[in-house]
Amino acid sequence: MSKRNGLILFLLLVALFLIVNRAAYKGYFTDDDFEHLSWTRGSPAVDFLWGALSPRFQSNNFRPVGHFLYHAEGRWFGLRYAGYLVVLHAAHLLNVWLIWLLARRLGVKPLAAAAGCLFFALHMGFFEALWKPAYIFDVLCATFCLLSLLCYSRGRWLLSFLCFWLAYKAKEPAVMLPFVLGCYEIWFGQKRWKPLVPFFVASFSFGIQGLLMNPNRGQDNSYAFHFTLDALLQTSVFYASRVFLVPYLGFAVPIAAYFSRNRRVWFGVAAMAVFFVPMLFLPGRIETAYCYLPFACLAIAFAGIADVTPPAVVAIFFLLWLPLDLHELRLQRRDKLARDDDARNWVTAWNRFAAGSTAPPDVIIWSGEPTGFGAFGVVAAIKCTYRPGAVLDVRYSDRPTLPPGRMRVAFLTWDGALHTLEAIEHTPQTPDVSYIDATSGTPVWQLQKGWYGPENHFRWIAPDAVARLDRPATATRFEIRVLASATLLEKVGPVTVRILLDGRDQSPRRVAEAGWQTLAWDLPPAPPGPVSVTIHTEPPLHPEGDPRTLGIAVGAIGFR
Repeated sequence: MSKRNGLILFLLLVALFLIVNRAAYKGYFTDDDFEHLSWTRGSPAVDFLWGALSPRFQSNNFRPVGHFLYHAEGRWFGLRYAGYLVVLHAAHLLNVWLIWLLARRLGVKPLAAAAGCLFFALHMGFFEALWKPAYIFDVLCATFCLLSLLCYSRGRWLLSFLCFWLAYKAKEPAVMLPFVLGCYEIWFGQKRWKPLVPFFVASFSFGIQGLLMNPNRGQDNSYAFHFTLDALLQTSVFYASRVFLVPYLGFAVPIAAYFSRNRRVWFGVAAMAVFFVPMLFLPGRIETAYCYLPFACLAIAFAGIADVTPPAVVAIFFLLWLPLDLHELRLQRRDKLARDDDARNWVTAWNRFAAGSTAPPDVIIWSGEPTGFGAFGVVAAIKCTYRPGAVLDVRYSDRPTLPPGRMRVAFLTWDGALHTLEAIEHTPQTPDVSYIDATSGTPVWQLQKGWYGPENHFRWIAPDAVARLDRPATATRFEIRVLASATLLEKVGPVTVRILLDGRDQSPRRVAEAGWQTLAWDLPPAPPGPVSVTIHTEPPLHPEGDPRTLGIAVGAIGFR
């Protein structure tokens, strides 16, 4: 195949890849992305250089190669998501080209090497590595591992060692690369072991440090290694199912390799198995993206099989496998984009709120977060709004209250049902309101006890809940708007609601019908000012699968 035809085929593959994954550009940052950006933006470049040069194990998960890329991207792109995805996709396509070079270096014919590249380029077994910039560490690790293999195959051992070092500084699974180089020597080299000595010295150094200095220990730690048969069974079944996207079918790959009598297949499968070893003992961290580096080696094995298989059989394989691949894409895409929309809504609403302030609030109190978006990501997203190094007091509270002192306090409340973020600010000059809507700009500092987060135009309360309201001089009526669900009434029967205004009991109201309804009390004249409102409901509701004890759903409460 001429270089011109090869370039045309590669460009067609690039176009096909971008068409298949075009919806990825509708996605958004993960909590890990914000965590990386929150500190890499302000870190000096020399810190990443020293981190890359250091032979010490980084117990804080500092991966200087990938983190430096975040440092640069934060300066180039800010929070423009598409820029990060372009870099990720460019790195993936570079790896496809490196697989081509390595397959050809191992003697695979052009069309067979192209089949291996196609298999890897479009594989959805490592979907997240293609859709989420947070997995750039895995992609860069594969880049430098492939470069190290190429350099080693050409006798450039010093350059190969440098690429191995950078691969490890991108992601820890690269510690297994010397064993892969050993496999290369067995099947393709001249069994010269001396050049591998520095590789193994570095590998064992990092490996022993990692085992001894790993701060993640204990049964409940998802990052802890578990060298048990149960862990091995759990992880191997998952990763085997990612090979061809059919449960358990991946276990057939070593059997097929054994009978293939093809060194390229043996090498590719052995390299895949070697790179999988660390992940097989991490049952708490089972991720599709962790298949990326091993599957780059699987692509070499696939190219070896295609090299000795009739083209018609290879074509039939793709006709059967590509529909499964696209089905996996559709399944993963639906869930990821829905979660990304929530994360985007949260960050956009927060940024809009922060842009309206001349300075950061003294205290930021938040409650609730989008599904799949961790608490650390919320804090990091808040930090990314301001200049690096800004001192912020960010607190979590599911029942927000005003901190002591005269400060500007921002309250952020996520409504998972409406997919919206309420962002409001309290200053020493902010007056209490007399009527509270449970979801729209709720002054949460006035909800003192027994109130849960917003759900869908309402908030559940506990059987006893307390709020503080400002009674106007003209108030003649007090009302509470409640939602009684059919489920509630079926389980506990009619609900009795009692109101106490500054401890003075009002006549009870009985809720016996499902739906929204307003309970009202006529009030005698009274002086204006703050009033403590206690809501008591009985009987309580204990919903299945919910640890809360509930009273009734409240949509609004206040004086009229």
